[in-house]
Amino acid sequence: MTETSSQLHLLADLSRSLATYTDLDELVHYATQRTRELFEAEGCALLLLDEERREFCFPVASQRQSGAASAEALAEIRFAVEQGVAGWVLANDESALVPDTSADARFTTIVDRRTAMQTRSLLCSPLRTRDGNIGVLEVVNPSPGHLAPGDLEFLDILASEIGVAYEKAALYRRLEREVLDLRAFCRGGGIALIVVGLLLAAAATLYNRLRVLPWSELPLRPGVLIGALCLILGTVLFGVGKGWLLARRPH
Repeated sequence: MTETSSQLHLLADLSRSLATYTDLDELVHYATQRTRELFEAEGCALLLLDEERREFCFPVASQRQSGAASAEALAEIRFAVEQGVAGWVLANDESALVPDTSADARFTTIVDRRTAMQTRSLLCSPLRTRDGNIGVLEVVNPSPGHLAPGDLEFLDILASEIGVAYEKAALYRRLEREVLDLRAFCRGGGIALIVVGLLLAAAATLYNRLRVLPWSELPLRPGVLIGALCLILGTVLFGVGKGWLLARRPH
């Protein structure tokens, strides 16, 4: 398989998975591992932006077998978003190809000092979403044959696909929270209506007995009719809140 066909195959796999994925972490692990293999690189890492702390973190990294310790160390590393090539890429919304890190003033050794890796070259692209960049995708020490503008262009497309995946995941999480809040409201409103319905029915029954009225008139009493309506509506709302009357999204 040629390099171009391998790149297209990876993009096709990722795009297809985006439409059906159930585990974002698994998808991104697959993407970083395949990207590292495709670039014949020592590592490929995802750096996500922590908006509150204005720092980069490494939720996902794929290292060669000999770099497993570095992958574990990466999970503990954070650094300011203004630093390094990653910081420049994030701020400028532009991919960067660095064939020699020692000759690039943007490069920082923060990560190298805390891992067993020595970064000699890298490619870096922003993770773009409609709300702005949420991080970067880095390929560390690719083979010399993968340090060309075409390789950087491919990485830029791949990073945008991953950015879309994270954007969709954030949307799903927000919708799930809203659904949970709505169901909680429906359960509470349903219980309240059921209680009101029972009280109205009980009050109408007591009134009927105190006035010694025929039982046949009881179903026509306003309190009973309104109480029955409250019971029906309350039961429906409670059912919606419990998920009995709504199809749940498959996991």
